[in-house]
Amino acid sequence: MRSQKYSELRPTINIRDEEKARFSAFLNELGEQGRAPKTIGSYRSDWLGFTDWYEGDFKTPFAVNELTAEVVKEYRDSLVEQGLKPATVNRKLVFLKRYTKWSTERGFLTDVMSHSIKRVKPVAQAPRQPRGLSEIELKRFLREVEMRASVRDQAIVYTLLESGMRVSEIVKLHSSEVIETGRKVTLIVDDIRPHGIRTRRITMNGTAKRKLLQYLIERGTRPGFVFQGERGPLTANAVQRIVRKYCGFAKVKVCPSVLRHTFANMFLAREGDVVALADLLGHESLETTRLYIHSKQTPVMPAQTDWSKSWDL
Repeated sequence: MRSQKYSELRPTINIRDEEKARFSAFLNELGEQGRAPKTIGSYRSDWLGFTDWYEGDFKTPFAVNELTAEVVKEYRDSLVEQGLKPATVNRKLVFLKRYTKWSTERGFLTDVMSHSIKRVKPVAQAPRQPRGLSEIELKRFLREVEMRASVRDQAIVYTLLESGMRVSEIVKLHSSEVIETGRKVTLIVDDIRPHGIRTRRITMNGTAKRKLLQYLIERGTRPGFVFQGERGPLTANAVQRIVRKYCGFAKVKVCPSVLRHTFANMFLAREGDVVALADLLGHESLETTRLYIHSKQTPVMPAQTDWSKSWDL
């Protein structure tokens, strides 16, 4: 039997108002940190769904200072009983844990309770198969990029496609980490890991090299991060928007991670070397890289192709 909560001793309207004020502060900080409106909207929806469930189950308004691991477990189990997919359930749990962390940092929740909530296990789910583009999808997407994109945007797309870099890495690529040697360009990428920094060297030639060098000429030789906007270095969200812009024209679902997966599929089709691919992608575990072996994507054209000759469908 659940113990009586001290919130039952306070006027219901005060509890609701206090919690709304806390959550509004949480969302405001997300906005100040540059989080995407879609993410903020998703968190608001998750919060409303959770508070509705809480009031229906506990017959009292929700207040984050009364959140416990047992409550989170009950909520997780109720979502599973509703038939929601494991990925959806886990996404809602991630929101609760992030809100818990924020609340703990501001003194609304104790460290002990926060740690117990953090340990609540997610719902088991099968590993997600990486999705790359098919040959037709890739041709359609690149045709729109060639027709509509600026020199900078073309350099971003082709660098993502032929390097396999993460979006978080491409926005941190410094001009000193782009090295031209003959027919190739080498990109130096540092992986920051718990045990230290591991450096990857990624080589590009063909179209990707040409597009990147064209942009660097236009950009000029000033030091700093390679990809710049009118207000300074591009953010990860800005690169996401750039890629989505051209996928909208092509009517193909593309984001930077899909270009990374496409690179991996092309590399395996051409080289068949999982260990080398793991090094290029910066994976710590080969098990992560092996997911590409079982990917059921349509084979795509080999990497390092002169893409400009391949647009006609």
